[in-house]
Amino acid sequence: MRPSKSILICSICLIIISTACGASPETILGDQTNPDVNNSLLSREQPKGDRKLEIHITEPENGNYDKALGLAKDLGSESVSLSIFWDDLEISPGVYAPDPNWLEIANLYYPPQGMKVSLVISVLDTTEKRVPDSIQSYSFSDPVLISAFKSLLDYIKTQIPDLELESLAIGNEIDGVLGNDPLAWDEYSVFFREVADYARGVWPDVPVGTKIMFSGHTGQMAQSAQVINKAADIVMVTYYPLEGDFSVQDPAIVMEDFDLISELYSNREIHISEIGYPTSEVNQSSPERQADFIRYMFQAWDKNEEQITNLSYSWLTDLPDSSVQELENYYGLSDPEFAEFLRTLGLRTYPENGKDKLGFQAFLAEIKARGW
Repeated sequence: MRPSKSILICSICLIIISTACGASPETILGDQTNPDVNNSLLSREQPKGDRKLEIHITEPENGNYDKALGLAKDLGSESVSLSIFWDDLEISPGVYAPDPNWLEIANLYYPPQGMKVSLVISVLDTTEKRVPDSIQSYSFSDPVLISAFKSLLDYIKTQIPDLELESLAIGNEIDGVLGNDPLAWDEYSVFFREVADYARGVWPDVPVGTKIMFSGHTGQMAQSAQVINKAADIVMVTYYPLEGDFSVQDPAIVMEDFDLISELYSNREIHISEIGYPTSEVNQSSPERQADFIRYMFQAWDKNEEQITNLSYSWLTDLPDSSVQELENYYGLSDPEFAEFLRTLGLRTYPENGKDKLGFQAFLAEIKARGW
């Protein structure tokens, strides 16, 4: 899943303001009106150690990205996620002219804030193949497409000379596009193996992987996912515990599921590249259930801390209706349950002067107990 690009529009304005005024992010703790958050799990916490947290920042209330970044830092975030799309960058063969240039914007904005970036190059993006028109019909194993992507990596490197990457994902939720087609998985495996190796030459110290949904790791194509991950430095998992109708599963299921993914990839480093839990009644959830999920999530992470080294929470703030509509159009779904799932994933409400949910307070308590 991907957040709306509108958040990056806020960044453009902030870069101009920050450059002119020398401004630094204002850090606030938000609304502290929920003192009775249940902290019963805190007695079982493990120290932070080398683990890293990331918070996905969506469009902030009042358009104030600096404040949103400050809130993310308060919640322990050391990096942010940035998704880019091959067909947005390369407008004709070998010609790169993105408009706007999100890479350049990120390179200007994040280093002064001391923030790393988890870069996602979405050649596949949940439901879409994001490859330039000139090679759209080529299979991923075709040498022409592979060579073109290597050139893309070289271009990207020139745009982010100052940006420190936390990780590089080549493909976002690739199983959503590859489906149950063994040939498609095999072709992508050829592609990924070659371009991942090339990416290591471009960014020698950055771990490379590809994002696959939890169901892709555990379902019918699990073996194909494991083949691809043999060529990866890290196993990347997106995780939203939902039923098929977008109703939530019990918050405690994360305990079982983190154990399962760690067993499937024993002795491998795992990044939970997306994780979240909505609060809408339409999804049979509530702010209380989200807060419970967060407590169980940290407990499950403690238990599997040697393998799960990075966790990226989706997301800081609920989405405005306009962003939900944009995502519905992108995914080709018009469903109230899906819309409410997207809209209410945040730890804070969206409207102006947004409020912390119980989940925000639970998150803050859990990180403090572990020394973040």
